[in-house]
Amino acid sequence: MTRGEIKRRIRLLGRHYFGSESDQDPFGLDLLIIEVANQIARSTDCFTGRRYLDLAADTTDYCAPDIYRVRNVQVKNTGGDWQRMRILDAYNRKVDMVRNDGSSSFPTVAVFTGMNKVSVYPAPASAITQGLMIEGYAIPGDYWQYDVNGNAQPMTDATECPLPDIAHDCLVYGVLAQRAMQSKDGDGFQIFQAQYVDRLGMVESFAATYARRAV
Repeated sequence: MTRGEIKRRIRLLGRHYFGSESDQDPFGLDLLIIEVANQIARSTDCFTGRRYLDLAADTTDYCAPDIYRVRNVQVKNTGGDWQRMRILDAYNRKVDMVRNDGSSSFPTVAVFTGMNKVSVYPAPASAITQGLMIEGYAIPGDYWQYDVNGNAQPMTDATECPLPDIAHDCLVYGVLAQRAMQSKDGDGFQIFQAQYVDRLGMVESFAATYARRAV
């Protein structure tokens, strides 16, 4: 479904939550959809993503993307081909062996620290545009669509939801549960939350069945 179709379904099932004095935020529904979509992805590992980073000359440290469980890191080598990098834990002793290496044509080791920093060693001698590709389990985030170069595209109601089709109903009921909680509707919250949890289990089973669940 597109974002517009998801919004239409939400308004159809929870029509009494919209159009009142408490529903004055024109972006409130859009923000709830983004938040619940991220919540579903984190809970089930049903969404995999790919992000590209520009590498700067003689620079090792970069801000990590919104991929919370990295599975593959590749660098663009001097021939323009993608080459798989070795991934090391930040506290691995082997990091000490590469940390003080000088610059090279392209890095061969990637080190992730926490959830917000990625370091590459040795540092590239020159800038490489979109030189680092990171793949793994991700959240859709604020942008649901990217072009062939990895650039985020503006969100519209025509943008397709990037989660698997089986997760779209889960997203609808998750948003309705959040809206019921905002409206202090206890009965509505219990109904929609039960539907959300039930469908969340379906999404999780789908991810496990198709060997996409992270281990």
